[in-house]
Amino acid sequence: MKNIQNLVFKPIDVSILAIFRIFFGMFMVYQMIYYYQIDYTFQFIYGPEVLFPYQGLEFLEPFSLGILQAIHAGLLISAILITLGFLYRYVMIFFFFGFFYFSFVDKTLYNNHIYLIALIALVMIFMDADKKYSLRAKFSKKKLSNLVPAWQQYLLTFLISIVYFFGGITKMSDNWLESNLVSYTIDQAQSSILTNLFPKETLIVLIKYGGLVFDLSIAFLLLYRKTRKLGVLLVVIFSYTNNSILFDDIGIFPFFMICATILFFDSAKVGNYVDNIFSKKSEENTAEIAQQQSPKFKILTFICLAIFVIFQLVFPFRHFLFTSNPEWTGVAQRFSWRMKMQSRNVTQFNMSLVDRETSQRFNLDGTSFVTKNQFMHMPEDPYTFVHLAKYISKKLYIERGLVNPIIKAELMVEFNGMPAQYMLDPRIDLTKVDENKLKAHPWIPAFNGYEQ
Repeated sequence: MKNIQNLVFKPIDVSILAIFRIFFGMFMVYQMIYYYQIDYTFQFIYGPEVLFPYQGLEFLEPFSLGILQAIHAGLLISAILITLGFLYRYVMIFFFFGFFYFSFVDKTLYNNHIYLIALIALVMIFMDADKKYSLRAKFSKKKLSNLVPAWQQYLLTFLISIVYFFGGITKMSDNWLESNLVSYTIDQAQSSILTNLFPKETLIVLIKYGGLVFDLSIAFLLLYRKTRKLGVLLVVIFSYTNNSILFDDIGIFPFFMICATILFFDSAKVGNYVDNIFSKKSEENTAEIAQQQSPKFKILTFICLAIFVIFQLVFPFRHFLFTSNPEWTGVAQRFSWRMKMQSRNVTQFNMSLVDRETSQRFNLDGTSFVTKNQFMHMPEDPYTFVHLAKYISKKLYIERGLVNPIIKAELMVEFNGMPAQYMLDPRIDLTKVDENKLKAHPWIPAFNGYEQ
């Protein structure tokens, strides 16, 4: 245990941490500008008639449009200041909470790279990433140490590594190996360059097993010094393939992951290289770090790090407690690095309402209550239709005095390229379904499987 603590608190050069702070800040500036371009605050938070909250985060509700716009402006300013390294700790705290709210106010907005950004923003609050290449370092009245505890770089390296590794573990399931998902992905690819180079069947095998091996091995290739350059090259090829050929909806993620490979390098060597380019001689000062790391501080830090790391290693496996197919049921699918593991093509969607008092039946247009983006992502989680049914029931009671109607839905989807089947039991009154994902979900029909 003592050896682990020595490794965690070993002083290392801050250069890579500082460079990563700049990368992170620049990507977040871009992301906030992109949010302006798509009018994110209105189109995705304030404008929708109904939002779909996460279990446990029901308290997150839309503010007024003016407050949302102020938060957005604050996020952009914070990202700029993070890049510059000015008021770093304060703006990082604001950025984390603001970004968390923007990202998790509605679960149809979920994206794995957004979750990664939120985790990085959280841990960077506690890091000294502004000790170098920052306005703080330039204008500080006292000389800042160029050293930080090793855990600060190692923790970021860990977060980048688990994205890949758990992505690989996920690919060992039938939803990747036995389904038509890869074939469907190739058919929907934004470029035909791969199909021009390889027969489709060969390409399916390359993507299916090549992707699995890449995800499982890339972190280790990057961690091992002799294979690090090969690892970086593979990350570049992998990211280019995903962004420019296969997918058109992954935003900054491929470029961010390429830049994040710097975390796997030796910080002192990178720092010396950068300093030589700018003719700046780096001088080490260990006084500040030694002063900060009292024994009690080290113990508390180590306990917090252990809890965080263990949680990140265990939490993605929680689906084993609740479901055999998290992609199909939507249970434990999020926050688990299950990236690009499903496709759903809705072939039929009808909602109906029955007045309990008169037994009259009416058709409902469920899509009229949600935005186009929400409906595109709702089939990824059957529980969103339960929430929608309850919202409609409440709305009809307020507007028309209709008490406790029966609301059912016929929803058929083609899952991972397989023949269409019901995703919801059409006989079930959705208003009576418990939204607690920890409970049984008999109203979600069993997936028919891939033996067809």
